[in-house]
Amino acid sequence: MTAARSTPLEVAGRFAVLGLVIMIDLGIWAEDRQLRGGGEVPYAVIPVLTVLVHTTLLFRHRHPRSVLAAEWAFAVVGSLAVPLFQPVAGLLLALHAIASRRPPRESALWLAGLALVFGLYSSNSAAAVPGDARLDFAVMLMLWMLIASAVWAVGRLHYASVRRAWRLRDLQAAEAADAIRAERLRLARELHDIVSHGVTGMMLQAAGAQALTRPTDERLQNALTVIEATGVQALSELHRMLGLLHAADPQTGPESADPGPTVADITTLVRLAEDAGRDVRLVQVGTPGPLDPSVATAAYRVVQEALTNSSKYAGPAAAVVVELHWRAEELKVTVTDRSGGPPGDCREVLSSGRGLPGLTERITLVGGALSSGPTAEGFALTAWLPRPAATPALLALDAVS
Repeated sequence: MTAARSTPLEVAGRFAVLGLVIMIDLGIWAEDRQLRGGGEVPYAVIPVLTVLVHTTLLFRHRHPRSVLAAEWAFAVVGSLAVPLFQPVAGLLLALHAIASRRPPRESALWLAGLALVFGLYSSNSAAAVPGDARLDFAVMLMLWMLIASAVWAVGRLHYASVRRAWRLRDLQAAEAADAIRAERLRLARELHDIVSHGVTGMMLQAAGAQALTRPTDERLQNALTVIEATGVQALSELHRMLGLLHAADPQTGPESADPGPTVADITTLVRLAEDAGRDVRLVQVGTPGPLDPSVATAAYRVVQEALTNSSKYAGPAAAVVVELHWRAEELKVTVTDRSGGPPGDCREVLSSGRGLPGLTERITLVGGALSSGPTAEGFALTAWLPRPAATPALLALDAVS
């Protein structure tokens, strides 16, 4: 998962916090430059080092452990070299970052590790003021650890709230998946009760009418045979789709179901149209080769939609040419028709208005393109479908076939 890009306001806020932390630590310092072993450190060294080390706080969200380690080392070395230099704001901010982003045990170990830093601070402060050094050390160390524990607790609250948000998001995703599954099952039931029963009734009626016709009625016999065969094909595809809708996992359902129609089934589609008395011709140019299953199904749907539209809009006597152009990187499917008289009266009833838009969506999803429009003599539908990149194995398969 890629990290979200920060907005300008968020970036400005981070630099503002960094500037505030630098001001606090340099303000606490009070410009005391006395070294532990004697002498003084140059004035510019401490401010420059403070700015450089605290700049790592800009990356505390992505690298909380590295940033806290740098702040911890800077605090330890600084307090050992200059006893009254006690940078604490950057240390606490880095502690909050690691408490809000790392597991409880790890962040607690980092909190315990700060006891060394605050022990040095307390020891240096107790030695600098008159009085009971042991009591002053204990009181100061307790105060420092209380402050650090409060910062750590705030970070832990943020950590818990983020985890709750993640769990809520996962729960919402699971509920959405359950709702989708319930809707899929409802659609499956509706399709089965309406479409499957209706197509089955049509097939039974066609079979019964075929038994009652005279053998001499050849055209009527062929028409009833086509009706029955088309019904069988429609039921087969309907049952496959119902299997997809019943699949428990939408990601694994299509893999476990029967594959859809392919380019090889276009021949059967054309033959059924010819048996129904239509003038349909299939032309293939080039050498057929492998296609992704989704692309092969899309090619079949292009021809199916074109033949259906031709029958509805160009008339049953229309001449249709189906062309499959096999190229190295694509399969071009072109279906053209020439008007064969007025369309049937049921054109508006049979049309849903979603044929071409739905086909365009299908073609786009597999990485292809679709074009349709009138020609001088009729209508043309053209689809460009991608083919898989040629590999030695595929080339060898094409050579054998």
